[in-house]
Amino acid sequence: MIGLGFDHEAVDAGIWGKSSQLLKPYPLLWHLIDTAAVAGELWDRYLAPNQRRVIAEGLGTSDSHAKSLVMFWAGLHDVGKVSPGFQKKNEAAFGALLACGLYEDTSGDGSLRHDAAGQLCLPDLLGPFGYSQSGRRVSSRPAYRVAQVVGGHHGRFQQTSGPHSGRQQLGEGGWARQRAAFVRVVHEAVGCPEPPPAVTAPASVLVTGLVILADWLASQEHFLVEQSSRAPQGTDAASASAHLAALAAPVRTLLDDAGLVAPLYRSAGFEDLFPHRPNALQRSILDEVLPVVDGPGLMVVTAATGDGKTEAALVAARRLAEVCGAHGFFFALPTMATSDEMYRRVRAFAAKLAAGPAPVTLLHSMSWLNAEYEARAAADLADPGEVVSDDPSRDVMATDWLRGRKRGLLAPMAVGTVDQALLAALTTKHNALRLLGLSGKVFVVDEAHAYDEYMTRLLCQLLNWLGAYGCPVVLLSATLPSSQAASLVRAYEEGAGVERRACAVPYPGWTFVPAAQERDPLSISQQAREALVAGRSVKFTLDVRPVRHLDGPAGDPADRREVVRQVLAPVAEHGGCAGVVCNTVNDAQQTYRVIRDWMPAGVDVMLLHSRFPARRREEITAAITGRMGRAGDRSRPTVVVATQVIEQSLDLDFDLLVTDLAPMAQLLQRAGRCHRHVRPRPSWAEQPRVVVLDPRGADGAEHIKPAAWGDVYARYLLRATHQRLADIDTIAVPHSVQSHVEAVYAPPPIRHDQVLSAEYDEYRAGRSVERGAAELGVIPSPDEVTDLESLSRTDTPEWRASTRLGAESERVLCCYLDPDGGQWLDAERRTPLPQHGSRRDGRFRNEEVRAILQETIPVRADLIRGYEPSTGLPTVWSENAWLKEIHPLWMPITSRGPGGAVWGDRSAHLDPELGLVVTSTGAG
Repeated sequence: MIGLGFDHEAVDAGIWGKSSQLLKPYPLLWHLIDTAAVAGELWDRYLAPNQRRVIAEGLGTSDSHAKSLVMFWAGLHDVGKVSPGFQKKNEAAFGALLACGLYEDTSGDGSLRHDAAGQLCLPDLLGPFGYSQSGRRVSSRPAYRVAQVVGGHHGRFQQTSGPHSGRQQLGEGGWARQRAAFVRVVHEAVGCPEPPPAVTAPASVLVTGLVILADWLASQEHFLVEQSSRAPQGTDAASASAHLAALAAPVRTLLDDAGLVAPLYRSAGFEDLFPHRPNALQRSILDEVLPVVDGPGLMVVTAATGDGKTEAALVAARRLAEVCGAHGFFFALPTMATSDEMYRRVRAFAAKLAAGPAPVTLLHSMSWLNAEYEARAAADLADPGEVVSDDPSRDVMATDWLRGRKRGLLAPMAVGTVDQALLAALTTKHNALRLLGLSGKVFVVDEAHAYDEYMTRLLCQLLNWLGAYGCPVVLLSATLPSSQAASLVRAYEEGAGVERRACAVPYPGWTFVPAAQERDPLSISQQAREALVAGRSVKFTLDVRPVRHLDGPAGDPADRREVVRQVLAPVAEHGGCAGVVCNTVNDAQQTYRVIRDWMPAGVDVMLLHSRFPARRREEITAAITGRMGRAGDRSRPTVVVATQVIEQSLDLDFDLLVTDLAPMAQLLQRAGRCHRHVRPRPSWAEQPRVVVLDPRGADGAEHIKPAAWGDVYARYLLRATHQRLADIDTIAVPHSVQSHVEAVYAPPPIRHDQVLSAEYDEYRAGRSVERGAAELGVIPSPDEVTDLESLSRTDTPEWRASTRLGAESERVLCCYLDPDGGQWLDAERRTPLPQHGSRRDGRFRNEEVRAILQETIPVRADLIRGYEPSTGLPTVWSENAWLKEIHPLWMPITSRGPGGAVWGDRSAHLDPELGLVVTSTGAG
């Protein structure tokens, strides 16, 4: 059906599509054809088989026909630019259009965006091509659904099925005829595809993500400049078809340059990929599940810390990628520190697996600091401008996705924080693009137990969508409660449309749940599980020490400071290595001072927490892993004082582990850093020992949660763990791990302890609140989506969306002001605060941005609430996407030395050993 009902008016070459940063406007028709060509190349070379299948089935058609439809719709994405409001953005071009007498200026107040304009006009434009506009629900009609795809190409779906004031700004007469002409020419250029019988919501989301990506690739400045000289003179369908055919080589290069093509993998055995033979866990996966897996599913791997879950996940991901056609993997972790550590391991794996170049993207907000990633991160800090857009909105972030911080979601292989993935489950901008990037990979989640109820709800919803997309998933955990495991598995199964009885996840071991009803779940065999248990059994001696958190002169034998000195005496006297894990930064700083001032000169004391400048934190982390890692140099006695930053994924090994009381799951994680590897030990540390500093009240007996710990952990979890520890003096790993976890997180009815019962009720209520908070922002399940607008129902911009409830953070920069008004980055006045960059226009070069960012410190937003800077940062900083988000902490330089920043009842100063110290002014 070709052009039915149109008079075949020629497309006006004067209607432009791209203008900003170009010497002359680029005609809209050619940008539409360019984008259609890129969409076709993405279909062939970027989409994974499961994604093409979901789209084709969702459109009720064949693979080849679905490709043509996607190219057609991508070629319509900017049809809303055929309107006076948009064309007016280039006054010269708009004046020429008006001068020909075919158009009127009916732009009104100019409030109609071109994406909304396209969505408004498309249903009527598609009608003559056979797109149905009948149906009980407007939102389910193919014409309207395709219009929503077009309207969502800036990252947010819109609802336009009812009255809309923007219709008056579309322009009639010549404008309407031209919109029809553009649709006709694009339709003929891509082969006149017939309309689909259906357009499901899951398919629409993937198509929208692909259209966004195609648009951004085709909007790169260098590509537009190249194509300007190649664009045909004619604007008829034949010229458009010829231009489309001529784009084959240029768009292939576009994808290659963007690194969006799947790497080639070679055949390799386990020992080719890792420097050791497979252990019992890895061997069971190699022998019992990977040979029989023939499609997507969810795999849960549970084992103690140090049992090789990472290697098991990587070989499983490789096999799942092979059988499912996935182009790579995204390895998600709970923190930036764990992501950095995992990046090194995954990069080594990828280098051995790939037959050619195999770049691994590191994806988190501070990835540029990782020394091993620095070369690839050079483009991350570039100022926006590589992607041409005539939309002034700050939400146009194509450069960020193609060249910057978010590229890992689109690139074949990436490691990063789980937050980047969880944003796909929130009703924020570009969730369609995130789902596109994730659903074509194997999604691996490490430390699956490490997330609260809010994050778990987001993860469940993401798994629900990935199940619907047939995306393979691997979950790893050392301490996963059975109820949480069941929720994650069920969410994936529901998305995949699978109904089966709940299957238990063994500990230690694994379970694979296929995303197909006709396939039965698989679990580790009893024989393999027995071999796993026998292969690495550790019994920790548990030494629970009652402590009181006291200030002032020491004297009470239960004073936490005195107890810490007592338990570390063997290190002071005989050498060895110990780790001390504190629950707060302030406790870690105080504990470090106590140990540093007490330890003899021959013992090194190191401190690690999140409130160091980024450069210094990376240096400290590298120094600690260089000593305490698997192949570390342990020649010098060492005590490492740290917060939860060493709790997960870091491969550290101490002779003795001292820890503040923490919830059972976290406590077991910390214990896994004690005697992690087989190596010679000091005579006093022949048996693994974990000392737990259990906080008590004034009587030294009653358990209390220290006020200084704030809301770090729920009172119930601490008390329940305290009570569990009171009844045991050893922890057998892996034998007793799951029973300890279940006793705390899924207890039997609490009848004889009113305090614990009340705190448990409070804990459950808090979890319910967290779930409720997640429900306010989470996207609906695939089968619940009627109108795509429900995926974008909140106005929260992407950069403000929170994947961690109550964990909003800011980056601060300690700045120094001398008596003469001089501004410095250090108290010694060696490094001036940069007032501008070294580029001709005053902008910063990449290395200059990096040098500044290396001095920034992440803090909780509430920590600096109320602080009003006495001086602003230089104006040019606001023109850089990274620097404009920095909050300065101004500290005076006086004759007595550097002072602190003061606000309300708080003060802060940067100590070279302690990091950023924040105190209450009344605390001394």
